Amino acid sequence: MWHPFQVGKTYRNRHGEYVVQAIDGDEMTIRYVGGGTLKTKVSIQARIWENIQFEEQMARDQEREKLAQEARQAARKRAAQAKREKAQPVFGGFVETDFEPRKRGFAWASRKELGRLLAREMGRRTEAEYGFWLVPRKPEVHVARQGHYDRDSRDSRAAFFVAVNEQGVAYGLRVGNPGGKPKKSWHSPAFLAALGEDSRPRRALRAAMKGYDLSLDIYARDVRYERVARVLVQDRGLLWQRETAEQEETRRMSWQDLVEYLRTVAFKQQSDVFIRRLVPPAAALEAGKEVANEILQVFEALLPLYEACLEG
Repeated sequence: MWHPFQVGKTYRNRHGEYVVQAIDGDEMTIRYVGGGTLKTKVSIQARIWENIQFEEQMARDQEREKLAQEARQAARKRAAQAKREKAQPVFGGFVETDFEPRKRGFAWASRKELGRLLAREMGRRTEAEYGFWLVPRKPEVHVARQGHYDRDSRDSRAAFFVAVNEQGVAYGLRVGNPGGKPKKSWHSPAFLAALGEDSRPRRALRAAMKGYDLSLDIYARDVRYERVARVLVQDRGLLWQRETAEQEETRRMSWQDLVEYLRTVAFKQQSDVFIRRLVPPAAALEAGKEVANEILQVFEALLPLYEACLEG
């Protein structure tokens, strides 16, 4: 009968490796490598040996298939990454004409590219879906979570923003308030609640204002839409400032004072709060395309406050 064994060669069964010592017809004597001798049937050991060889071949085939599948997945990921990189928004930075006023305002040509880039990066960094919106008739773009902003209701929403004028580039967080009795869908009540509590959003705001030299500017519409106050962070508390044609007023404030001022004065009429950094044109031009990363740093620093606005 045919069998795979040769005297003196090493094989294996379910108990371990062995060396064939003798073969006589269907009888064979084997000695285990670990010690011990056994007289057994050639047919039995041949079947066991063939089964082990089959199992090992199956395991090798499965391993090859696994490696091939991993290689295919890696290739798909590389292709997808290359596709994403190819489709990545291109923003080359600001140019001098962005800061030059025209008859119909400012011709900031790259605001769509910057908005798309900022929305994409905020989505990637937060694992949430972000979009961007161009503000009609203004050199301004808003970046916000999808489902929490739309163009028709932007005056009652919070959003990250970038705006351009002859003074430079302003960017940060804007909270709109249409004025009058607040509605449940507005973001301004949640914004006030976040400022009134010594919690993570307010601490993040203070750290951002101090670390990135941000101001909290309040604009309101009475006779005309204009800035009515500026609030700065100091070592202790806040400093409220207001400039009129006749004088400049300043006074120290606590966070509760600020909340009360916004609630009883500013938010009684159409108003906006801009927590922002202003970069002069020369500095924005010098930064080139890296200005986008600087903007994203401020957005991320203000993210806890923005998310608190959405929870109202």
